[in-house]
Amino acid sequence: MAGISALSRRAFLATASATALALPATAKPLARRAPLPRAPLPRAPSHNAWAELARRLRGPVVRPWDPDYYRLALPDNLRYATTLPEGIARCMSDEDVAAAIGWSRENEIPLITRSGGHSYAGYSTTTGLMIDMKLMHRIAFDGASGIVTLAGGAINDHVYEALAANNVTITHGRCPSVGAAAFLLGGGIGFNMREYGLACDQVVATRLVKADGGLVEMKRGDNDPFRRELFWACQGGGGGNFGISTSFSMKTIPVAPGDITVFKIQWTSRPEEVAAALMRTLEGAPSKLGSRVSLGAVTPEQLRAGKDVTVNLLGQYKGPEAEFLDIMKPVYAVAAPDNAAIEEMPYWEAQETFLAEPPDPTFYQERSAFMVDRISDAAIKAGFRHLREWPGTTGYCDLRFFQTGDAVNNVGPTDTAFVHRGNQWLMVVGLYWGCADDFNKRKMAANHAWQNDFYRAMLPYCGGGAYQNFPDPSLLDWRRSYYGENLKRLVDIKTAVDPTRVFNFPQAI
Repeated sequence: MAGISALSRRAFLATASATALALPATAKPLARRAPLPRAPLPRAPSHNAWAELARRLRGPVVRPWDPDYYRLALPDNLRYATTLPEGIARCMSDEDVAAAIGWSRENEIPLITRSGGHSYAGYSTTTGLMIDMKLMHRIAFDGASGIVTLAGGAINDHVYEALAANNVTITHGRCPSVGAAAFLLGGGIGFNMREYGLACDQVVATRLVKADGGLVEMKRGDNDPFRRELFWACQGGGGGNFGISTSFSMKTIPVAPGDITVFKIQWTSRPEEVAAALMRTLEGAPSKLGSRVSLGAVTPEQLRAGKDVTVNLLGQYKGPEAEFLDIMKPVYAVAAPDNAAIEEMPYWEAQETFLAEPPDPTFYQERSAFMVDRISDAAIKAGFRHLREWPGTTGYCDLRFFQTGDAVNNVGPTDTAFVHRGNQWLMVVGLYWGCADDFNKRKMAANHAWQNDFYRAMLPYCGGGAYQNFPDPSLLDWRRSYYGENLKRLVDIKTAVDPTRVFNFPQAI
C-alpha cells in the first residue's frame, strides 16, 4: 500500500497473500513507544506487604525493577501500554490464585487477571496487582473420552500443540499468543464454528477461584443450582467478571483424514462487484467452509491516484482445492484475483503455518456488530463509501466480516450466556495505527471520527449486539450490546459470586 511503512499483524494476514503484497521494500517494523511512568496508586502497599505476597506464593512476584517486568506487563494493544502494574503475581496453582486475590483484598489494591494480554480495550492492564496465569499452562488429553483439559494460563500455541499431538480439534482462534481462558469465556469464534459451533459450546466442565478465595468446580448439567448458573455464565459471560478461571475441559472433535484447503486471496479489480459476489457465494457455501473477508480502506488521495479498496479472503475448506474453486466460480467470473495462495495441507500444519496470526503488538480499536440477515447491496455500498474516505494512518484499516451461522445458531440465545445466535456475520470496523500516529492528536481525532461515523452508518444493516471478546471502549450501551436478554441473569450471578466487585474494570458486569 503506497505511503504505508508498517502493517499490523492483522493487516499482514488481511492482504491475503503468502508474501507481503503491499509492503514496500523499505518498510520497517512498528516502533514501540517507551512506557511512561506508572500512575501512583492512592494507597500503595508497603515493601513488607509485597514481601508477604511473595512468601504466600509458589510462583514469583515481579516488580518494576525486575528484568522480566516489561515483557510481562506490556499488553498486545499498545494503546494501553502506559497502564502498568505495581506488581505481577505469577501464579502456579489454584492456591496461588486464591492467595493473590486474598492479598489484594487485604491491601485494598485493585487486581486484574491476564493470560495472553490481548484485551482489545486494555482490560488486562492495571496500576495495581496483575495476576499472571501464564505459568499455569498444563494441558491433558483423555483419549477414551476425547476430553481435553486446559489450565487457565494456556495460550493458543499450547492448545495447538496438544491437539495436534492427538489429531483432534476444537473451535479455536489463529493467534498463538491469545489466552485460551478469555477466548472461551467470551464465546470463542474460529473457522470451525460454522461446522462445530462456538468454542464455549464445547466446554463441558470448568474450575474457578471466587472473590473470597473459594474454589468452585462446575460441569454441564450440574444438579446444584449455584454451580449450574455459574457454569452457564462461563459460557460467553466474558472474561474477568465472575472470578479467575483455572481450568476448562472441552469435548474435542477428531480431525478428519485427508488434507484441507486453505486460502489467502486478494482482488483489486472491480472491488465493489467482487465483494457483492463474494458475500453471496460464501452465504451459500457449505458449513465446512470457514471464512473471513477484509475490505481494505483507502484515503481519498490514494483513490485519486488509482488505488481502490482491496478485497481479501482468508479461510479454510474441509475438502479438495478443486471443490473449493468450484464454489468460487461466481466470484472469479466477476474478476480474477490479483494474488491467490491456495494450498492443500494437513489440518494442523495448515493452522500452524498458513493460517496462524503471529503476535505483533500495535495500536488498535475494533467496533463490532452482528448481522442477522444476508449482507445487502445497500450495506456493501455504504461500506465502500466510507472505506474510500479513510483519513489514513501508518496501519491498515478495514471493514471485516467473520462468517458465523450454521452450528453457531443451533444453540438458543439463552442456552448459554453467549446471546448472539441467529446471525450470519460478525462485522468489524477496524482502525489500526502506529507510534507516530499516536502522537498526532489531530490525525487520530480524524481517524476516530471516521471509524465512529463508519460504524454508525453500518448499524442499520446489522441486527444489534456486539462481540464481548472484541471489547469496545466507545460503546455506550455495552451491557445490552454484549449480553442482550441474558444481562439480568448475569447481573444476578455476578451479585451472588462477587458482591463487593473484587473483579472490576470499566465494562465489568
